[in-house]
Amino acid sequence: MKHQVAFIHTSPAAIPPMADYFRDFASDLEITNLLDDGVLRFFARQNESAAESRLADMLCTARDAYNSELAVVTCSAVTRQVIRRLSEATGLPIVKIDDELARQAVSAGTRLGVVVTFPPSQAVIGKLLREMAEEIGRSVELTFRVLPDAYEALLHGMPEKHDSLLLAGIQDLASQPIDALVLSQVSMARVLPRIPKLPVPVLSSLPASLNTIRQRLSI
Repeated sequence: MKHQVAFIHTSPAAIPPMADYFRDFASDLEITNLLDDGVLRFFARQNESAAESRLADMLCTARDAYNSELAVVTCSAVTRQVIRRLSEATGLPIVKIDDELARQAVSAGTRLGVVVTFPPSQAVIGKLLREMAEEIGRSVELTFRVLPDAYEALLHGMPEKHDSLLLAGIQDLASQPIDALVLSQVSMARVLPRIPKLPVPVLSSLPASLNTIRQRLSI
């Protein structure tokens, strides 16, 4: 019997790479995708309470309509504090998509390059990486590449432009003095097969999050 897992999305761009990856590597999970891209507008306007309320509604739907055992929030703009409150309010175990990614990143070194295409995510992923580093007793130096034009291109149906801008940003960042490169959003996973060999590891949340899901479900 398959385990019921809900993916809570705030961007349609996150669904294809996750669907492809989990279809290939997690056939024992039955995935339900719930999407509301209006949540991103709340984050862009710094209206976190409205975003949290809408996320809670989606989680309740996952719990009550789809009998989900666990939910995965795929939006990198959602903080760990919000995740804790949502889990307490809904009674659902919740995995934040980039928690394990952050743990792997800070274990890889102290100088991290971080690629961001949705600007409100920059502060959240930066805080997450610093918190994870502090938990293992180290500090990290973060170098960001923020590429809003890439995200806009993806949302407006121009995936090749998105990929071109993103790949250029990745290669530029990899040339800097960093120990690892972090793809901070699920939507970036689409370019993984096209990234050339780089002098540093490139970390994505997809394999990392699957490990966390299996641990939380005890499978």
